[in-house]
Amino acid sequence: MDVNGLVLEITKNLSVIALAVYLITQWKPFRRAMNQSSYSYKDKWALLVVFGMLSAVGNYLNVPFQQDGMVHTRLVGTIIGGLFGGPLVGVGASIIGMIPRYFISVSAIPIIVVAGIANIIIGIVAGYINKRYGARQISLKIACLVGLLSEVILRIGVLWQSQSVDVFCVEKTIALPAGMATCLGVMIAVYIIRGVYQDEDIHKAKAAKKVIDIIFCTRGVFRQQGFTQEAAYHIAKTMYDILTVDYVAISSPQGIWAACMQGKDKKNSPNTISLPLILADKKIAEIYVSRPGLRSFRSYEKQWLLRFAELLSLELYQMELDRKAVLLSQAEVAVLKSQIRPHFIFNMLSTIKAIVSTEPEQAKDLICDLSSFLRNRLHHASDTICLKDELEAVETYIRLEKMRYGERLQVIQHIQVETWMQRVPCFVLQMLVENAIKHGIFKKKYGGTIQICAMRKQDQLILSVQDDGMGMDQAILQQVNHFSIDHDIEMKSESTGIGLKNIYDRMHQLYGERGKFLVENLKEGGTCVSIIIPWG
Repeated sequence: MDVNGLVLEITKNLSVIALAVYLITQWKPFRRAMNQSSYSYKDKWALLVVFGMLSAVGNYLNVPFQQDGMVHTRLVGTIIGGLFGGPLVGVGASIIGMIPRYFISVSAIPIIVVAGIANIIIGIVAGYINKRYGARQISLKIACLVGLLSEVILRIGVLWQSQSVDVFCVEKTIALPAGMATCLGVMIAVYIIRGVYQDEDIHKAKAAKKVIDIIFCTRGVFRQQGFTQEAAYHIAKTMYDILTVDYVAISSPQGIWAACMQGKDKKNSPNTISLPLILADKKIAEIYVSRPGLRSFRSYEKQWLLRFAELLSLELYQMELDRKAVLLSQAEVAVLKSQIRPHFIFNMLSTIKAIVSTEPEQAKDLICDLSSFLRNRLHHASDTICLKDELEAVETYIRLEKMRYGERLQVIQHIQVETWMQRVPCFVLQMLVENAIKHGIFKKKYGGTIQICAMRKQDQLILSVQDDGMGMDQAILQQVNHFSIDHDIEMKSESTGIGLKNIYDRMHQLYGERGKFLVENLKEGGTCVSIIIPWG
């Protein structure tokens, strides 16, 4: 056979190899092995047998050339097995591939033995390349070089064993077409397998993008709406639209909460996957997803959807934490309010006690005013109140205090009209006025003046109560100004600090770091307490 005929036959054989490699790439064990970072022994043995059979078939895809000379593609199966399966697969494929060689030419036992040893070496070399670069990094250049090196190893082994001029002439003649056949066969196989890798990567990228899109479209749904039917339907509809499936349902122990589907219910279909939603180690709901027809989800798609379900479970857990935090905050505010109310009542009762014997009629009016005042304030359920109502309560309180202090107590108000409808914490302004009277004005022989101010500054509401009394003790002032640094600071001084600590705690519960609390002694005498809260 001339060289042209040899090339034509080799081309036909390469076409058969290309078809065989393509069919192998569609085989589920091969796909599964491709998707694993480390192959299991079961997968390795499966690949060993498949590539060994490809190597064995290469013996029959040979082209006879002169006496005992033939150009074959046996090395392709061995090399591909080693490159993509590792040394074990490469060596196993080389051994299986040499078995038919014995039956094809029984008379050439010495050459067969040498060729078998060369095949094993080639399998080891290809396996080493797999360990060195990894299956996904095998390029066409590496494939060509490994194929060329394999042919060199085989030819050197044959020439070393025979040491014959005739064999040398035969090997010299077939070296180029045989080398081309092996290199092209390996390159074609690598090209096909790399195409499968790229196809898998594209599918994974698309699947990942879909899951990320679902996460972005559904993030915060449970935290904002709670675990409600509306929230469940929003998630089901989003998954239905993005995943291009024909069935998405979210069920709880009470039944189906939300569903988007085409046709009949597929909850119990074998192609339907179940995604559990877990809260406090208890399954509270499940998401069922199914594709049209008999199409099933790939393993990585299932894993990503399970991770999405875990993310939803985490959001449910965060929702539960938020709910408990709100309840705890409400309980703490209620405790603080309960601490403020007795403080105010005790002061009023002391005032009534002071005048009941000297001015019984005024004491009677005072009791009526106090009763009405307490009824309105103690039944106020909200934590906040509009500033106008708070000022009215403060004015009532000041009238009550003036029954005791008379002209010794003067109050001036500087209130911007636009601040009237702003909501402020209940009792806070009253407590500041009460604190200024008791610890500022009361200590002065001739009394003093209290200034109440409310103004807007950009996006903040500033409330301040200023007195011209004796000022605050420096030790207490230092403790008070450390509230914002250490929220858990304990007041060990007199009640003025305790009262201000209660006010600050309420501020912190309602506004967090957005609320500010400032206390300062004025140079001209007296104290100014300012509260800064968000506007609106």
